[in-house]
This record gives sequence, structure tokens and C-alpha cells, in this order.
Amino acid sequence: MKIGVVQIIDGLPGRGLDFAAETASAMEELGFHSYWAPDHALFFDSITSSYPHSESGEFGFRKDQGILDPLMVLQAAAKATSALRIGTSVEVITLRNPVVRSKHVATLDQFSGGRLDYGVGIGWMKEEYEAVGVPWEGRADRADEYIQAMKALWTQHRSAFDGKFVSFSDVVAFPKPVQNPHPPILVGGISRGAIKRAAKFGDGWYGWKMTLDELDVAIDMLREELSLVGRSLDDGFKLMLGTPHFGDTAEVVDFIMQLKKRGISEFVLGLSLSRSRMREQLESYARTVVSVVQ
Repeated sequence: MKIGVVQIIDGLPGRGLDFAAETASAMEELGFHSYWAPDHALFFDSITSSYPHSESGEFGFRKDQGILDPLMVLQAAAKATSALRIGTSVEVITLRNPVVRSKHVATLDQFSGGRLDYGVGIGWMKEEYEAVGVPWEGRADRADEYIQAMKALWTQHRSAFDGKFVSFSDVVAFPKPVQNPHPPILVGGISRGAIKRAAKFGDGWYGWKMTLDELDVAIDMLREELSLVGRSLDDGFKLMLGTPHFGDTAEVVDFIMQLKKRGISEFVLGLSLSRSRMREQLESYARTVVSVVQ
């Protein structure tokens, strides 16, 4: 089982790109597999959208909450390391122009020497869509097209794609990503629609904050959706799960072992790392989790 860490880099004093680089460097030294950066374009003082990963539907934003762009955070992490994989956890793919973002992703894959995993989703906050000027309606179909358009830009010598939301032809898009055919696309989300998207267009699925019973249902759905498109979990399709963790580091080991039995190949810890105690916290997880489950 591979173990990664996702943390919010909010740009507050001492918690900017230098902190991301220091965290990534310590993680690589301590034996972690991957470093992940979450994504939001904007936050709001008041929202009506319901967060799908809490019983109350509330996300728990802080006043004046900030977050740095995930690809820039990952660039800082990549520069400070040589083997640690980096990934988005997950980027709201529908909030950005896919032609432009494909260049950003290819550039980061080049910069990191082919260490990028591109986690994507459609988000949950309608207010973000409204502020960015992207319609909330049709976001699922838009995401499907954006993934396909990006693949065309990364893999075709002269790229072309003709869809409802994005269309181009005879595009010269170089350099291509280092990874062949492109950085792995990990589709995030726990809904049937997200799982269907992962099966059709993804190289893997990235679930978040699920119980074992919920995970079992999701994996069964994945098997069904993969079968419908002539694929299976045995074809190298990656299963990932992440969850926030704030308690005793030892208590998560039993949970991870249950994930391993279900075919989950990578577990991502959502950590709130202290600026002053970051190293100590990571050492604790390395000692009680990483060294035990790998």
C-alpha cells in the first residue's frame, strides 16, 4: 500500500510555497509515496451548496480562507524532490479552459520528470461556477469533453477535437507530457456519475472520506461501469482513497489494511500540518503508518 499526504497551502505567513517544498522534501526522506494539492478557485462568506463529505453539508471554511493554485504548489514540491509523486486532489476540471490547462499540466509533467498524477472532478460548489462564469448545468458532460480534449492535445501529433463545449483542429501542441500516453487521470467523486466517468475516461478512481461499506458499494459500481466499456479492475485501473485524519496515527492502520484487502493501492492522508511541528507529525505517520502498511 502506498501512502500519500494532501494538505491545504493557504499562503498565510509561513504556509506558502516554501512550506509546500519543505513538506514534500521531508515526505520523500521519510518514505511517503506522494504529495497532493487540493483545489478551489474561490471561497465565499456564505454558501448554499452542500458539501457531500459531511453530515451537515458544511465544509468549514475559515474567514478569508485562501488556497494556492494546485499546479503551482506541486511545482514547488517537485522542485524540492526527485522521486516523490505529485498530484491534484482533485482539480475542478470544469472551471478552467481545457486547452490552456492542458499546457499547464504538460509543463508540470515535464518539470517533474514525469511524476504527475492528474486528479480531476466536477466540484460541488455552485457559487464557484457562477463566479467563474461557467454554467452549473451540464457540468458532467463538460467534464467528459474536457478530459477527452486534453487527451487529444497530449497524444496527437496534430491535435483535433470536436465537441459541444470545446472544439479545435490541426493544433500544434508541444511539448507533450513526459509520461506516455499522458499523466494518469484519476477521476474523483463518489456519485454514480463520477464513477461512470472514471470507468470511461480515467486511468483510476479517487474516492474521498468513505466508510468501508460505502467503499464496497462504490467498487461494485466501478466493476459494473468498467465492464460496460470493456474494461476491468485487472487492467491496471488504479483505486485510491483519501480521508482527513486528526487523531492517533496508529488507529488508521487497521482501516488501511481493510482498504488493501479491497484492492486500494494508494491511501492519501488529509493532514493539517503545523508549521512548527510538521517534521515531527510526518515522522509519527512514517513510523506508525508508512513503515507498517507498505
